[in-house]
Amino acid sequence: MKTTRGKERFTRRLETEFTSDDKNYRGITSDLSINGLFIRTNHAFAPDALLDIVIHLPDTADVKLKGRVIRSIKTPVVSLKNGMGVEILENNPLYIAFVKTVIPNAQEEQGAEGPTLDTTFHKHVDEPSQAEPLPPEFTIIACPKCGARNKVRTAKLSHGPKCGKCGSLLTARA
Repeated sequence: MKTTRGKERFTRRLETEFTSDDKNYRGITSDLSINGLFIRTNHAFAPDALLDIVIHLPDTADVKLKGRVIRSIKTPVVSLKNGMGVEILENNPLYIAFVKTVIPNAQEEQGAEGPTLDTTFHKHVDEPSQAEPLPPEFTIIACPKCGARNKVRTAKLSHGPKCGKCGSLLTARA
C-alpha cells in the first residue's frame, strides 16, 4: 500500500516484544516497511526512545531489530489505534527478506546496498531521513447525541473532546 510517506507499506499483524530502559512489553505490529513499522500497544514510549524489538515472523525464527520511536499515540478514542511509529535503525536480513516477499521492490527503498553477510544487524546510515507529513489541523466530528458538527483540533482528540452544544463526549469515527 503506497502512502504519503513515499515508501510502500503493508499491514501484517505479528506478535512483537519490545524493550526500552529495561522495561519489557508486548504488542502487535502493523504497517510494516523496510525502514519502519507501527507497534499497536497501550504501553507506547515517548518519541526518540530507543527500542530493542523482537518480531515473531511466521515460519521463521524471531528477528531482532533496533529502532527509535518517531510518534506515539495514547487515546481513549476507540477508532484511533494506540501505539507507536518506529523507525528501524538496525535491520536484520531475515526481516528484509520477509518484507521483500510482500514488496518485491523493497530493495530500492533500502538504498543501493544489499543484505550483508553479518548475521546480527544491518545499519542504514546512507539513507536520508524524511519528515513525516503533518496531520490535518482540524477534524469535524458529529455529536452522537444531538448531531451538532464540532470542529476539533486533531492534536486534542486524545483529550476526550466534548460537544459545544450539549456537552456529551465526542468520538471520532474512521
